[in-house]
Amino acid sequence: MAVCLRLVARGMSSKEIAQETGLSWQTVDTYLKQAMARLGVSNRREAARLFVAWENGGNPPSQKSEPPLPALGSPTEAPAQTGSTDGGSAASPRFLPPVGGSLNDLSWDQKTIKALQVAGLGVAVVIALALAMAGLLQTFR
Repeated sequence: MAVCLRLVARGMSSKEIAQETGLSWQTVDTYLKQAMARLGVSNRREAARLFVAWENGGNPPSQKSEPPLPALGSPTEAPAQTGSTDGGSAASPRFLPPVGGSLNDLSWDQKTIKALQVAGLGVAVVIALALAMAGLLQTFR
């Protein structure tokens, strides 16, 4: 999302951003809508302006009366390989949530248990399929 906002700030359209990033224009629009909702603005240019201002060290002068933008924890968005020279880097701050869900705050023990549950379910499905195939083979003999 951050890359999309930087490119909007440079005046690019969704289709141009899509070509630059390798995303579809619909995905770009989805990212920008999520960013607009997160930042509480009604248009993509304002979202890009706020994001770039935040990236450059805080809120722009016209935003001094409003509370600062929220910091949302560790970066979770993978940096896009765009080859652009807009000053962005993999170490740049990111405050937008990941697309498709929330951060995983489970402990390592909980993660291990969940992984074992998924593995157990997978084994059960494979066994069920094998038994079903064996049953089908028996009926056709």
